[in-house]
Amino acid sequence: MQRTQRGEGVVGRIESETVLSSVAAGFVMGLSEVIASVLSGQSPLLPLRSAASIVLREDAFGRDAPMIALIGVVIHFSIAVMYGFAYGVFNSQLSWTKRVRGMRQAVLGVAFGVAIWLLDFQFIGRLFYPWLLDHSQVVQLGIHAFGFGLPLGLLFAEREPPLRVGEKPEP
Repeated sequence: MQRTQRGEGVVGRIESETVLSSVAAGFVMGLSEVIASVLSGQSPLLPLRSAASIVLREDAFGRDAPMIALIGVVIHFSIAVMYGFAYGVFNSQLSWTKRVRGMRQAVLGVAFGVAIWLLDFQFIGRLFYPWLLDHSQVVQLGIHAFGFGLPLGLLFAEREPPLRVGEKPEP
């Protein structure tokens, strides 16, 4: 009897796999932020201070750099995991054949990164964190799309397990 790949905790597995992918994508994005900051003549800690400012507000730009950096790292990866989980929830609704296509996931990931930029900077940032708009929005858009979304999509497609013997893809 042929079995399909449905069920068996697919939704929970997909989200947990995406969370792992989002940590890796968050690292790529964080590194991209640091490089962009240095290339623009700013401190390499500016991206961590900016992330920390979501909680600490103006105190994130104060003197206690090690603690501020630690808070920034925790916030940055917390947000990356939250968005990665959302990406996994979305993808859990797609059939296996769509989830494993690298090009499709790359495009979805870039689109997802653009959506995150729109939400974080153009909506939430404008309302609550206007100092985040001091950074180049074109650079931020590129980093969100290609430094987070693209790696997230590609890693997601790569982590999707192959079908087991006797299984056929979902329709």
